[in-house]
Amino acid sequence: MRSKHARPGDWLQSDADDAGAFDAAAAPFESYGPIGELRAHAHSAAASRGPHDTPRILAAESDPYHRRVLRVLLAGPSLSVIEVEDGQSAIDLLSLRSFDVILLGMDLPIMSGPDVLRWVRRSHTPWSDIPIIGLIDDAHRDQAGRLMSAGMTCWTPKPLSRSDLAEKLINFLPGLAGSGL
Repeated sequence: MRSKHARPGDWLQSDADDAGAFDAAAAPFESYGPIGELRAHAHSAAASRGPHDTPRILAAESDPYHRRVLRVLLAGPSLSVIEVEDGQSAIDLLSLRSFDVILLGMDLPIMSGPDVLRWVRRSHTPWSDIPIIGLIDDAHRDQAGRLMSAGMTCWTPKPLSRSDLAEKLINFLPGLAGSGL
C-alpha cells in the first residue's frame, strides 16, 4: 500500500507496514490537531485522567520534522506520548488527561510556547506544577533564561539529541532509567 495521510490518531502506512515491519517514527504517538478533534475525543480521554501505568508525555511541537524526530527518539513501550501541533490544543488536552511531563516547542500556532508556559504556571489546576521541558531552537536560545524564570523546568536544544532528551526525562521520570530510552 502506498503511503497516505490518514486521520489524526492514525499513522502513515506503507508496504513495509503491511509486511509487519514496525515504523518507530509513526507508531508511538497519538496525534491531535484542532480543538474540535480534541473535544471529539473527550469521552475516552476523561476516563484516563487518573493514575496510569506508563508515563505520559504531552509533546507540543508545530514543526512536522521535529515531531517525527520525537517519535523516533521516544519510540517504545515504556512511554505514552501524545502529540499536539498548537498551543491551544495543548492547554485543552491538559484539561482532559493527566500527564507526567510536557515537551514544549516555542513556535506554536494559536498560542505560542511561552504563552502556554505562562498559562500552565499561572493556572490554579492540578497540572500547574508539571515539569515542562522546552524544545529550544537557535532563534529562542537568548530567551532561555527568561523562560526558566517564567517556570520552564529545563530545556533541550534543537536539533534534538536522544541522550540529552533521555537525561532530562529520566530526571523527572526515574522509572525510565534502564528502559533503553
